[in-house]
Amino acid sequence: MEIPEDIRALTFEQSRAQLEELVARMESGNMPLEELIGAYEKGSMLAAHCRNLLAGLQRRVEIIVNGNDPQAKEAQCREFAPEANQGDRRTADPF
Repeated sequence: MEIPEDIRALTFEQSRAQLEELVARMESGNMPLEELIGAYEKGSMLAAHCRNLLAGLQRRVEIIVNGNDPQAKEAQCREFAPEANQGDRRTADPF
């Protein structure tokens, strides 16, 4: 599923909030069928984006835990999501 740029630009918290709002509107029963289908599609993209962000964060935690093992760190860096792998890793460490 291709996630649009406007959704990929959202933080996890923003995505989750939009998803929760969307689900509440869908559950209200006051949405026309065509609008409901569109909301379901957007909700699927928001949920996928949240999963992608969480997977990237999980990998970062694994790298932190295995930080003293350069081989483990390098192996896990190669598995980062493409959007989390941008830039020079030598300067990407915020610590």
